[in-house]
Amino acid sequence: MSESPSSLNSSENDNPEQRAKELYKAISAAAVAGDFSRADLLRSELIESCPTALKEIIGSAEVIENEKAAGIDNQHLAVWDHLYKDLSQEEKNCLFYSMRRAKVPPKKVLLSAGSYNARLFFIDRGKVVIISSGDGKKSVVAQLGRGQLLGEYTFTSISLCSAMAVTHTEVTLYYLEYSAIKTWEDQAPGLYEKLESFCLKYGHIKDISQRKKLSLESKPRSPASGRVVGYFLNKEGRKTEDFLRGELQDISRDGCCVGIKLSNKAMAKALLTRQLIMTFFAPGSGEQAAFQAAGKIVKVSFHIHNDYSIHLKFAESLAADQLNRVVSKG
Repeated sequence: MSESPSSLNSSENDNPEQRAKELYKAISAAAVAGDFSRADLLRSELIESCPTALKEIIGSAEVIENEKAAGIDNQHLAVWDHLYKDLSQEEKNCLFYSMRRAKVPPKKVLLSAGSYNARLFFIDRGKVVIISSGDGKKSVVAQLGRGQLLGEYTFTSISLCSAMAVTHTEVTLYYLEYSAIKTWEDQAPGLYEKLESFCLKYGHIKDISQRKKLSLESKPRSPASGRVVGYFLNKEGRKTEDFLRGELQDISRDGCCVGIKLSNKAMAKALLTRQLIMTFFAPGSGEQAAFQAAGKIVKVSFHIHNDYSIHLKFAESLAADQLNRVVSKG
């Protein structure tokens, strides 16, 4: 059984120099064994208990980074050379050890259309097919393989999946949870921005955006105005006391866009998939409601400062006379 960091604290008679050496030795042992969480905890104790032991503090950081570098999957590095070649060694280590490896058998769903996704997939081997549904028919719109990304659109934006992703063969991949990037600000500042740029350059974000645009054009939206008040529904579909207010921007029979104020991006992500019952007020109508509609938030767009737009899909298509009450004239 391994010692806890606190068990390495010296007694009152031990001197700081000896304590630093013991901690350095324990850090090295943990790093060589691949227990990087323990190595990091021990190093934090070294910094706290022996702040003047600069040789051990600096040396232990180098030992951890070197052992991390030695433990990276070389086959994965070769497949993703176009990603890792632009990263420092610290950034490589941070990204690789933030991910998890998985082998997925054929015919397994990785992403579902209309669902929330918080993972970015890096395909090392195998084939994944992207299936889109339109007019009640399913069709394969893309096939992904070695060295290609999956989930980059929903990972870098606040949006739900627009298509289904299914393994065609056995697939070996690494995946990154969005929650993992919260630790990067201290460990590797700027790494997320580099990963985001990589997704834009090598992913299929433009293709997905174009596909979404074409889908919207088949159901054109009209400029609209007026207040919107939306009350959130709970899991049982009952109206809660939580609500949001916004200004209607555009609308179609199947959905709408509403401008709102939010304090941060985390709050925006938390809105995805939420169900609401919305009350629409026509311009100049005071407190007289134009109509109500239920819907689900499928995308949130950031503009500037605290300005966001939420994109909602209605549970049922609106009637023409309902649209006419809020559509901008002229």
